[in-house]
Amino acid sequence: MSKKYTIEIPSSAMEKTGFTANEQLELNVNHNEITIRPSRVIDQLPKIRLYWYILPAFLLTIGFFMFCYEHHMKTVPITGDYSIANGATLLSLVSGLFVFVISFIVTKLRNTGPTKNIYWRSLPTITIACGLIIAFSFSAFFWLLEKLFTDARFDIYTSTTFVFVIVAVINYLMINLALTLSSAIITNLLTIMIIGGMLFSMLTNSTRDWWKYNFSFLGTAKNSANLQFNVTLIFSGLLMMALVDYLFVNLQQKYPGIKTQLLRWLLYGEATCIAAIGLFPNNPKFHILHDRISMWLVYIMLILIVAIRWILPEVTKQFLVTSYVIGAVMGAEYIIFKLANYLSLTAFELIEFALSFSWLLLLLQNIENLAQYGERLFLVKIKNSSTEEETLVGTEKQPQDEAKH
Repeated sequence: MSKKYTIEIPSSAMEKTGFTANEQLELNVNHNEITIRPSRVIDQLPKIRLYWYILPAFLLTIGFFMFCYEHHMKTVPITGDYSIANGATLLSLVSGLFVFVISFIVTKLRNTGPTKNIYWRSLPTITIACGLIIAFSFSAFFWLLEKLFTDARFDIYTSTTFVFVIVAVINYLMINLALTLSSAIITNLLTIMIIGGMLFSMLTNSTRDWWKYNFSFLGTAKNSANLQFNVTLIFSGLLMMALVDYLFVNLQQKYPGIKTQLLRWLLYGEATCIAAIGLFPNNPKFHILHDRISMWLVYIMLILIVAIRWILPEVTKQFLVTSYVIGAVMGAEYIIFKLANYLSLTAFELIEFALSFSWLLLLLQNIENLAQYGERLFLVKIKNSSTEEETLVGTEKQPQDEAKH
């Protein structure tokens, strides 16, 4: 006879799930993790009605059809001034951002979704960031189609169908995003914004040997794609501010005090520097200011790494070791760059950026875990039904748990 185990779930956790006693659930085991979820897949998905995303797509697609008809376009090219690419991109941006904002506002007012912990001031930043990601993604997608199907054209009805499907899919994704928005999703948006925007600038700039100068060259007037690069930095900084806002709503309630406030403002400072580097590119007019802001970005990063032991609540030994290793590598790289001339300026800046951005993501992940205790993360026990042995599963006890005993 196989052993049986029971899991003790806190009542506060059960209240957030909507599960009932004796309800049949699905348990998934994956790499030492246990996930318990509804057995029906449909119960795991946000409730999105068909007309929420179909109706806006249908109305805008009629406009696309009428435009092509009025201009006597019997066939429509994939790319170009009057093309499927431009039509799908413009209509997807208008419709997708519209349904996202409406869904966000409705769930925020009803206090029924994760948006309840997101400040209203973060809505414009998140919306614009989503719009930029859509624009970058569509540009890359249709650029690839242009290379694969050179000079391809479709009749007006087929083209309209393509546009309708694309707009409807974007609408669905944006509504789903608004209904499931979380710190993890905002972190993913931040990562996509920074990495995607920079890669897009590297690939589309007119100066192929930009790397012989420095990383900041991508944002200067000498680069044809400087606008994309600078806008990416500006809204990446604003998006990071929105993420910090979201995380510290719960964190400051659990860990009030000057240390948590200091951590918050240091992260605000880091985000401000990222945005300011894009706002003041390395052109002759802003060269000195650009360099000063870049140095402050490094200084704040070093202050965070050194002070993280004292200002991050419940900091783990593993994260401390990782922080000090990354800090040591960044310091060693700086010494090698200055004294040995082993690295080019571009290589030095790219490596420093990769290390610092990776550490920032780790820090935000640690803050997210702390903020979620009692909200989305709970301590549970697995009990052996036959021997009544109990094993604590999950992370170490938090101070508030020990204080109760």
